[in-house]
Amino acid sequence: MFLNSDVQPIVLVCAADNNYAMPLAVTVRSAVANLKKNHQIALYVLDGGITEANKRRISNSFNKEQVSISWIQPDNAVFENLVLTRHLTPTCYYRLLITEFLPKEFHKAIYLDTDMVVTGDLAELWTIDMGENYALAVQDDVELYVGMSEGLKNYREVGICPDEKYFNSGLLVINLDKWRSQDIGRKVLEYIKQNREYVRNDQDGLNAVLAGKWGELHPKWNLMPKMYEYSSWKNSPFTEDIYNELQHNPCVIHFTNSPKPWYAGLREECKHPKKHLFFQYLDMTHWSGWRDTIWRRFWRKFMKVTSLTTSKL
Repeated sequence: MFLNSDVQPIVLVCAADNNYAMPLAVTVRSAVANLKKNHQIALYVLDGGITEANKRRISNSFNKEQVSISWIQPDNAVFENLVLTRHLTPTCYYRLLITEFLPKEFHKAIYLDTDMVVTGDLAELWTIDMGENYALAVQDDVELYVGMSEGLKNYREVGICPDEKYFNSGLLVINLDKWRSQDIGRKVLEYIKQNREYVRNDQDGLNAVLAGKWGELHPKWNLMPKMYEYSSWKNSPFTEDIYNELQHNPCVIHFTNSPKPWYAGLREECKHPKKHLFFQYLDMTHWSGWRDTIWRRFWRKFMKVTSLTTSKL
């Protein structure tokens, strides 16, 4: 932690396994690059198995006087009996127990997914009044309401109004005091276990437990890809001024779709109109100059086939 500061730093939390070590560095580096004043960031990495070599590369991507890093390794046993897939790993659930990993003197924290690029000033987000909300978030771009969510089809049984807005959990400003007092993380885990036939991920669980208890942020703080499918504001869910701001001045760009900017598959690659920003900030990290290549793609294909063949022996 910082030694000579009278102002509490911005508390930033990210979760990643080794596959997301490089994107994590990009997300945080972009946040640092866009701080308009010399704010300090206390970064807490919920570590799902990042190698020591990649930890050094992440650490070397930031000025140590501006970013302090704490590495936290959660116990994966806590996340047994949850919905798990190749893409939905225990690391995806780490944020639920964020209050157990952060010092008690912190009253709020910003959580960011590691498939994001920050283009605005996080200090602006940090100073937004949370009121009595348990979290601040942005409405999802596809599943706008609980009644539209595939993972909350049993909303009637659990007593949730279908007209409640459904938020994307990739960016959260978390009221740590309220989460601690109400044990929100554990409640979400329990909800997921009890409703596993419906729930797809922790985002569904968070929306169920926090229904009516979260505050809505301007969509510029979590701009998702569907925005780029609208030809004008008239056929979008946004007003003209918000639509124009999202087009020209987003604060956080979220690459929710696959493939991601850093991954060029054998058959397709990311077509997101802002993917160049990922590489702009990548070149500010210790991975500067890295690009996916055809040889890397063939190697991934080879390793995947080898792994499948070995598993059948």
